[in-house]
Amino acid sequence: MEKNEELLKKIYLFSKFTDSELTTLASKTKRVSVAQGHAVFNEGNKASSIYLIISGTLKVTTNTSDGDDIKITTISIGEHLGELPFVDGENRSATAEATEKTELLEIPYDDLRFVLLNNSEMELKFYKELSHFLVGRVRVLTTDVTKAREIKKRFA
Repeated sequence: MEKNEELLKKIYLFSKFTDSELTTLASKTKRVSVAQGHAVFNEGNKASSIYLIISGTLKVTTNTSDGDDIKITTISIGEHLGELPFVDGENRSATAEATEKTELLEIPYDDLRFVLLNNSEMELKFYKELSHFLVGRVRVLTTDVTKAREIKKRFA
């Protein structure tokens, strides 16, 4: 079984961390197993952790005003989720459900904040990589919205 430090190093958010920094952060993590069909968290719930996917797959969904579930994405090994509430303090904006048995590495927000506030180099590395990730998400969203509007115009 890989050490938590090795798992963190594979996630781009932490890939620039030194071995010592990874050891510090790894000491704050714990492994979580989620059975197929079970939720890691539900839309609207208070958020308290970021999760890194060690194995398995999660489907991320949100509810429409009609109560229908809309699949946003599927994420798997090497990806993370739960970073938005870490930044803005809001509740979960989606539900994450295991589509198969899934192993996660959990980093509680309070522990991550403590580690980052006590090491400005780690903090800078983390927020820089998180910014790049979020910019990528906005670019994908912009493309998706543009395509959806083009389709809507064709059928209007």
